[in-house]
Amino acid sequence: MIIAESPLKDAYRRLTWGPVRELLEHAPAGWDYRATRRAGRAAGRLNPGKRRAVVDNLRRAFPGRDDLEAVAIEAFGAHFENQYASFAFGRLGPENWESWLRLEGLEHLDRAAGAGQGVVLMHPHMGPAQLPLAVLGALGRPVHQVGGGGVQVERSATGEWAAAERARLEARMRVTLHDGTGFLRGLLRALTAGGIVLTACDGTGGGQELGRRLERRVLGQRMGVPVTPFWLAHRTGARLHTLYTARDPLDPRRHASFIGPEVAVARDRSLDEALESGADFTAAWLGLVLTRHPEAWLFWDQFQPGGLLIP
Repeated sequence: MIIAESPLKDAYRRLTWGPVRELLEHAPAGWDYRATRRAGRAAGRLNPGKRRAVVDNLRRAFPGRDDLEAVAIEAFGAHFENQYASFAFGRLGPENWESWLRLEGLEHLDRAAGAGQGVVLMHPHMGPAQLPLAVLGALGRPVHQVGGGGVQVERSATGEWAAAERARLEARMRVTLHDGTGFLRGLLRALTAGGIVLTACDGTGGGQELGRRLERRVLGQRMGVPVTPFWLAHRTGARLHTLYTARDPLDPRRHASFIGPEVAVARDRSLDEALESGADFTAAWLGLVLTRHPEAWLFWDQFQPGGLLIP
């Protein structure tokens, strides 16, 4: 979710990335996300123009729902949680990570590790998207993330400072980050050596879209669906699993990430055929998880023609 530049936003950045960050980094585990979620909800209520745009895009996906104002407010909360997720990364460790996250499906990663296989985790940008990445790193898993294609917007000097602060805090994760705009040899080597690679299957947040995309219908709309997860799995023989993050239904004070069972990759077919089949799966799976947890997705402000959707 992209919010327009303004002097008010700059003042807010100075406050949030300065004293508020310092305060929340000393708060009890998990309180940081609760505070930023409440701030996001408040921002959604105080920004009627942006909220209306999000509701309009939600209506494209869910024309029959009558609760979209409430969903939009929660989506603002999810955006703020994601924006400031890195406040926790310096103190999240193997002894306390469950204060922030419940992680289901670790047995799939254990099974792959036992077989000496790498794992590709395909995920949409839901909830604090890097939280499962940070947790897996804290648990000592050999985890990698595909990044790059940064947000293509003009920032003020304060905006650049805040972006640098965020990058500094994210660097505290015990993970390896790869630039998806460059060569992918490092990712291929990591998967061949039994590593775990997280890569997005929706968008890149307003920046240069990475990798090959195939047109499919997602929630009734034409969208370019990334097929990089299937390309990586087909190329290396790694296992492919889904991952998504939302509020924990068992304890709404924290999040839950769900690693699904192995996804079939058509390795006995040509690469192009495997990618076509992979795009079909991705579109259907995205529709399922976004219908189940629309409040957790971070890209509703881009779910429109000229954004994520094909005009």
